[in-house]
Amino acid sequence: MDVFELTRAMVDIESTTEKEERVGRMLFDYLAKMAESSKGIVDRMDVTHTRFNVLAYWGTPIVTLSTHMDTVPPFFPSREDSEFIWGRGSCDAKGIVAAMVAAGEKLLAEGVRNFGLLFVVGEERNSAGAAVAAKCPLGSRYLVNGEPTGNKLAIASKGRCALK
Repeated sequence: MDVFELTRAMVDIESTTEKEERVGRMLFDYLAKMAESSKGIVDRMDVTHTRFNVLAYWGTPIVTLSTHMDTVPPFFPSREDSEFIWGRGSCDAKGIVAAMVAAGEKLLAEGVRNFGLLFVVGEERNSAGAAVAAKCPLGSRYLVNGEPTGNKLAIASKGRCALK
């Protein structure tokens, strides 16, 4: 599956926060096939009884590519025009997931075996998946967190103010 097909396949699965199970299963199955043919490992990191992060790695990761699987409501499916893929999550962050998976496939094809892919749940609400991932004993020297930032590098940015 190419990066565009993978993006649309994920966008077409509703995964608003707390409803990430189906997209997580799809990613787990996809990465398990990658890992099976390339001596990788894929793990589920349980967050709740139906929600889990997906971690895939090859060798001892030096760098981990990571982003989130959940989206904000409401759900709407994918469509595309001559320039863009549209649909909830196409930019934030299912398109990023697909790009990271495609990068992983290219690295494997080139014989690289020292990276990981981590996809977490709950980023849009409370970062529950990131909290679980932070406790994982397997780490890497670097983590690239995929988040749309208008092509500008953001280092350790965090912030929000909500008023009622």
